[in-house]
Amino acid sequence: MTGTPPQKGDSTIPPANPDIHIMIVEDERIVALHLRQQLTRLGYGRVTVHSAGAKALEAILSDTPDLILMDIHIDGDIDGIETAAGIPPYMHVPVIYLSAYSEDQTLERAKLTHPYGYLIKPFSERELHATIQMALQRRKVEFALKRSEERLYLAMKAANMTCWEIDIKTRQIETADPIGIIHPDGDAASLSADLDKFLERVAPEDQRSVKCAFETAIKKGDFFDVIFRAKEGGSSVSWFRAQGKTFEGTPQNPRRIIGVVQDITDQRVAGDRLRQATTVYETSQDGILILDQELRITSANRSYANITGIPIEEALGHRPHVISRETFPLSFYREMFKSLESRKHWHREIDTLNADGEQITLMAQIIAVDSDDGDVSHYVAIISDRTAIRRAEEELQYLAHYDGLTGLPNRLLAIDRLGRAIERASDRGTTLACMFIDIDNFKNINDTLGHGAGDQLLVVVSRRLKALINSTDTVARLGGDEFLITAEDIKNEHAAAAMAARLLKGLQIPASIASRDISVTASIGISLFPDTALGAQDMVRQADTAMYAAKNGGRNGFAFYKSAMTEDASHFMTRSLELRRGLENGELVLFYQPQYCRQSGKMSGVEALIRWNHPTEGLLGPGEIIPVAEQSGLINEIGQWVVEEACAQAMRWREEGHKCVRVAVNVSVRQLRSDDFVDVVRTALALTEIPPQSLELEITESMIQDDARIISRLHDLRKLGVSLAIDDFGTGFSCLGSIKSLPIKRIKIDQSFVRGIPEDRDNTALTEAIIALGRKLGMAVTVEGVEEQAQLEFLQQRDCTDFQGYYFCRPVPAAQIFNLPAINVKTS
Repeated sequence: MTGTPPQKGDSTIPPANPDIHIMIVEDERIVALHLRQQLTRLGYGRVTVHSAGAKALEAILSDTPDLILMDIHIDGDIDGIETAAGIPPYMHVPVIYLSAYSEDQTLERAKLTHPYGYLIKPFSERELHATIQMALQRRKVEFALKRSEERLYLAMKAANMTCWEIDIKTRQIETADPIGIIHPDGDAASLSADLDKFLERVAPEDQRSVKCAFETAIKKGDFFDVIFRAKEGGSSVSWFRAQGKTFEGTPQNPRRIIGVVQDITDQRVAGDRLRQATTVYETSQDGILILDQELRITSANRSYANITGIPIEEALGHRPHVISRETFPLSFYREMFKSLESRKHWHREIDTLNADGEQITLMAQIIAVDSDDGDVSHYVAIISDRTAIRRAEEELQYLAHYDGLTGLPNRLLAIDRLGRAIERASDRGTTLACMFIDIDNFKNINDTLGHGAGDQLLVVVSRRLKALINSTDTVARLGGDEFLITAEDIKNEHAAAAMAARLLKGLQIPASIASRDISVTASIGISLFPDTALGAQDMVRQADTAMYAAKNGGRNGFAFYKSAMTEDASHFMTRSLELRRGLENGELVLFYQPQYCRQSGKMSGVEALIRWNHPTEGLLGPGEIIPVAEQSGLINEIGQWVVEEACAQAMRWREEGHKCVRVAVNVSVRQLRSDDFVDVVRTALALTEIPPQSLELEITESMIQDDARIISRLHDLRKLGVSLAIDDFGTGFSCLGSIKSLPIKRIKIDQSFVRGIPEDRDNTALTEAIIALGRKLGMAVTVEGVEEQAQLEFLQQRDCTDFQGYYFCRPVPAAQIFNLPAINVKTS
């Protein structure tokens, strides 16, 4: 053991700074783990571990720690002392050696690296903490001393300034340091220069004023202060400021000019930027307010007045409650002031009214601006009009869940409502009917009267179905000429049959379509809960099957689904046992489907997709694996295997030189709810040592709906550095506002929306809306299911980020992913 823990209740050890980053270099994993636990108990918030010197040096260069605990005897090409010697001196990283040995030879070698401490194993936790604190304090003192020594030099350097002295008789210039206008080649070997050559380097348009300033100083002894440009090649311009005064000579010191010359290029650039910032302030579409320390408005731009309808002069001198003419509750302002005091930042989306009484949505935020001494000098408030975005969100919500032609719920919303109805029926012990309705010979109407007439007929059918059902029932359009009715509180099969007969009769009433009276019939399939089905998808599937039976029976009728539960249960049990054996025997493999960047055309990542090498049935896809895994409880074990295998494959690819591969892995809701899932991901990353951001976890919208535990998991995963994406975006029912607040970096548009574009107007509008919203929220947008040239050409003109689909490549084994022929998506 590396040390002994403190006694329970021992509060004499002072707490550590949780912001301190300590790196452990130790090749024995158990020792490193124990040491890490000690540091965590002591309160050190960030501890990283490396087992080899070379890897540690790489990490130090990319993420410099505040202190290193270095085991001297580590495996690898270099030991701990050699590793410490390899740290660049300018980093000033303190090293404390850990060793079970204290022989003179080792100590002498260690001394050469100037360590900050040397702990002989075993050591107590108190010794460890004290040694770390002393090392950190020593580093702080040494650093402060070095800063003090450099301050004067750096002050001159920071100002791009140097002293100069001009001998008037010899016209020679002497400087303390090189400066561009005098030493154009940056040659520090000689700090002397000729005054006339210096004047030649002044830009022609400024030479007259500079020469006049010098000649006046020489003749009259006046102080001069002149700003000028220097000759430079190309379009770049350097600005300088020269100041000086003539001092009369003595026998020991000839007459001379003493002063300073300063490179003020950065100041001029800063001035230009300030003017640019002023232009942005005055022309920004966002309202911008400048507030004093008392949060009173001292300045406002025109956009503020345009957005809120409040004149600028009316707002000046007031606090920012004037973001609208409405009065907000006292709690609103308490929360604002509390946030500004604790975090120096406040933001909130506000629904209010503008000057014309119209409903608008504003995003208001206030940011504290600190002075050089760290105190708040003023505040900046930014008010953005998000009304258009809110309306786009509402439109997207509507398009995602309702049919654009009939206004009825679409398939997604219908399945959701059916699932909720099943829950209610289960609680009440009542019967539920699912009716799948298909218009007979609808294709003939489209072909003879045109699609416009077909659309009119669908609207008529939807209105009639809605009028024929109870207020507690739901009618939805699944697509084409297919409708779904969820009928609650059905007493029995006879009642369901009576309802179906009533629907058929109501649909047969002639309707005026395209100046013709058209009478239609339909075929209806019925499934019942709990008689034949237990889940929403099962009920729809069974009702669909029954509908085809009704069509086969002569159309214009209905049929009930008859299940074979014993056969299904037996098949599921067999499949579950086979899947468990397959997991144990290594029959599961991962295939990978590439994703291509819209801008560059290069492969930007891959999605890992599970396959099953079944011993008798061959290669099986996710549809044969995931449902069985979910129902049998194997999903967590299989999910862990997928994460570990995907990370291991990413490591192998990196070892082969493919270092920019992003691997996406689908995660189930059960995995996210598992208490150890974050540890599973953390361990997989640690074992493979791949960059966390190269692993992307895909979740579905439905997972994050009002589930605090899952939302907390997502934030924990993001802290690991892992990327998070929403898969099949648009098929769930999550609040877009909540998605915006989550650590989501990417949304993937479901292939069901891509299917049919650009011909399908609804899918086209929905896809465009999702892309626009995703980009507006700063997220990458990947489009799945690209299978046709027309789809690709349409999407190339939109602002999506990546493509994925069979048009480019089907999922392939890992060995083939980097042997695929080049794809140029920009010119396909």
